[in-house]
Amino acid sequence: MKKDRTASQRIQMRRAEQKQQKAAEREAKSAAGNEAKQRKTAEGKAKRQGKETKKAEKSVRIFNIRNKIVVCFLVPIVFMIFIGTSAYQKASRGMSDNFVESTSQTLAMSVEYLDMVGSFITAETKTYAFDASTSKYLLGMYDDDRTEMYNYLTTIQDNMASKKMLNPYINNVHIIAKKGISILTSSTKDSTDREGFMAEYVAEMVPENERLISSWVDTHDLLDTKLTLKKEDYILAYHSLNENKQAVVVIDLKASAVQEFIDQVDLGDGSIVGFITYGGRELIHENLPEIMDEKGKMKPDESASIMTEGESVFYGQDFYTKAFESEETAGVSQVEYKNDSYYFLYNKGNSIDCVMCALVPVSLVTQQADSIKTLTFCLTLLACVIVLGVGLAITSGIKKNMDRLSGKLGEVSEGDLTVEVTAKGRDEFQTLAASANHMVHNTKKLVQKVSGATAELEQSSGDVEEISGVIDSFSKEITQAIGEINDGMGRESEHAQECVEKTDRLSEEIRGVITVVEKVEDLVSETEAMINQGMEIVKLLGERAQSTTKMTAQVSESIQTLRTESEIINSFVTTITGISQQTNLLSLNASIEAARAGEAGRGFAVVAEEIRKLADDSAKAAGEIRNNVEHIAEQTMNSVDSANEAQGMVELQTEAVTQVVEVFEQMQKRMAELVAGLKEIVISTERADRERSAAVDAVKNISEIIEDTAGSTETVAGVAQQLLERVESLNHTAETLSANMEELKTEIAVFKL
Repeated sequence: MKKDRTASQRIQMRRAEQKQQKAAEREAKSAAGNEAKQRKTAEGKAKRQGKETKKAEKSVRIFNIRNKIVVCFLVPIVFMIFIGTSAYQKASRGMSDNFVESTSQTLAMSVEYLDMVGSFITAETKTYAFDASTSKYLLGMYDDDRTEMYNYLTTIQDNMASKKMLNPYINNVHIIAKKGISILTSSTKDSTDREGFMAEYVAEMVPENERLISSWVDTHDLLDTKLTLKKEDYILAYHSLNENKQAVVVIDLKASAVQEFIDQVDLGDGSIVGFITYGGRELIHENLPEIMDEKGKMKPDESASIMTEGESVFYGQDFYTKAFESEETAGVSQVEYKNDSYYFLYNKGNSIDCVMCALVPVSLVTQQADSIKTLTFCLTLLACVIVLGVGLAITSGIKKNMDRLSGKLGEVSEGDLTVEVTAKGRDEFQTLAASANHMVHNTKKLVQKVSGATAELEQSSGDVEEISGVIDSFSKEITQAIGEINDGMGRESEHAQECVEKTDRLSEEIRGVITVVEKVEDLVSETEAMINQGMEIVKLLGERAQSTTKMTAQVSESIQTLRTESEIINSFVTTITGISQQTNLLSLNASIEAARAGEAGRGFAVVAEEIRKLADDSAKAAGEIRNNVEHIAEQTMNSVDSANEAQGMVELQTEAVTQVVEVFEQMQKRMAELVAGLKEIVISTERADRERSAAVDAVKNISEIIEDTAGSTETVAGVAQQLLERVESLNHTAETLSANMEELKTEIAVFKL
């Protein structure tokens, strides 16, 4: 007993030593943790102060008073810039709209003039087409009167020449007659063939299966060839049939006259004006800026041209194609041409098949607006310079006072409360300096009061720290003891829970065995029922096999009877064959006797012939019957053989059925024994399950008691842990208070009172 007590005392001493070591380690860790926390707190505070200082300095540099004043002066300048920009944009837009509108009107007036020219040419064409004298000439009414012919030709030639002379837009007038009649033309070119070629002209100018109608055309190659005309002399031609459709009247629109007209359309330097036919022929005029030549005269600057000789300016361009295909007769759009921006204007003719187009540089339209833009920019720049000068002059004085005030306040922030703040001038800075001096005086009083209260606070902090240390030691011992109890209860609870889990797994396995046994029992019952059903089916099969044997025997007997009957039929056929042979002989004898009797025996000969035919038919029928009977006999023999084989197979089946019945009876006996064994297994398993349930209940009761005890222990441990945490918090608070006192002493020591 003494040895046991000594051993227990040693164990308790060891445990006490271990507890003390653990407590010392915890205290060392706690102290190290507190020191680390204090260092991290101090470092973090220093970093935050440094960041805040840098941020404040950066903010001061950005948002200083000088910058704010400059910004205030610049606000109206920004509005001036905005107003100037808006004015420039509106002026540019208004000038563009006015220029585009005036240019469109100019283009429309040009097209109206060309429509008037086209209408005049159309009217002249109709005049020649419906001229009565011309119709007589084409119909050959002047052929018999040379004088009338001469007068008409002289008159018509003079008339064509006068029309060509009086109207500068008429190049030539042609009346193309049919073959055999000379054509009439105002062309002065020599012609080697003046005979009419109306049919050829119509075939060239009109698609197949269509009629010639009055219309404008771009070219007439056949007419040019026949009269040696130049295509460059005319730009369009209007042709029409005469009144009696004996000739085609053609009037050419002079290209040079149209060129002179569009050369007079001046839309500004760099603009391009064009006259484009529906077939793609173009007359172009480019307005070039003028320069002075060596003789002092103004001439167009050819080097400023952007056109290439032989190049199509409008026709084929996307913007022209879109405008030509549009249903609108006039329009304007901004396009890109030769890597520059242009206004594209177009107007379609009504009486003449042409489109007047123009390309006007956008820069030409905005020249005046650009001057407004330059003036606005210069005035704004001058205002900015003035504002910056005035702003710098004002902010210079403000900056000096601010530097003086910030310097004195900086000394105050370093702890010198004997500083006096001063400012120059008679503005708000004098009030600010007085307020700063008042603040320094009040701060001095506050520091003196805090310095007196620091000693008392330091003594109270020491008392709190001493009491906190005593409570901390007791709390740690209580927490350690409760922890050991809690560990032991936890291990017991784990073992009890493990026992419960294993018992539950055993219970589940037993239940699984019971379930499997019940399923096996059900399967055995089903198998037994299937065996009984199989025995009944096999017995029924045996009975049916016996019936089949009887029926097979009856079939064999019937076949034997059929064979006997066939032999009887065969004997009848032999008899019939003999009778037919005898009848045939009698018929032959009768025919011989009838021949001997002459005319008296002719009727008897006919009867003998019919009897012979009857005998032949009977012989044929008997032969067919014999063949059928032989076939039936052959089939009967085959049936007899098959019936014998079937009877043998039925006997074998009967024996097999008998053996199957014996096997099923043995299986039924074994299944009965298996069912009895399974029932005993079920009874034993149920008994084990009941015992297992009792054991599980007992273990669960033990586990619940342990869990309740452990829960109570955990509650006590939780309270002790909370107490320990509160004590540690109190220690931390005391340490923090002590550290703050030291810092407060240090901070107060800085001030000069």
